[in-house]
Amino acid sequence: MQGEYYKLNTPTLAIMSLPNGKRIPVTVPKGAVVQVVNGPLDGTRLVDVEWDGDAVRMFTIELRERGTLIAQAAGH
Repeated sequence: MQGEYYKLNTPTLAIMSLPNGKRIPVTVPKGAVVQVVNGPLDGTRLVDVEWDGDAVRMFTIELRERGTLIAQAAGH
């Protein structure tokens, strides 16, 4: 859910888009906190998250399985 924060319990793959349009895989480390910025966490789709000031995309299932919800979105 948009606005939720997750703390990762294990290193997790994310996809970062570069200014030239190229996409590169990055590893978000264990202990990192990410914020969901777009999209519901359903199915196996990619969602937009912010990590350490960078916009990246992560698979919903990996965020749920490898992360712990630490803050709910306002109003939920």
